[in-house]
Amino acid sequence: MAVQLKPEQEQRLREVALRMGVTPEEMMDRFFDHLDGLAADLREGEESAEREGWLTNEEVFERLSRRLRKTA
Repeated sequence: MAVQLKPEQEQRLREVALRMGVTPEEMMDRFFDHLDGLAADLREGEESAEREGWLTNEEVFERLSRRLRKTA
């Protein structure tokens, strides 16, 4: 698959890669590795919160919405 970047995006990628001392391709690989790690951390945090009985963001907002509707 090929991804087409806008010229300003391509320039920004080159600049960031240069500052990091890597090629733009290596920069993109690192970026995707970082995103994969973040997604794994989020899943782990959500699973831990569920095991501990914590509320999810959605549950908190739903409860707040219900409370606000009752007082309106």
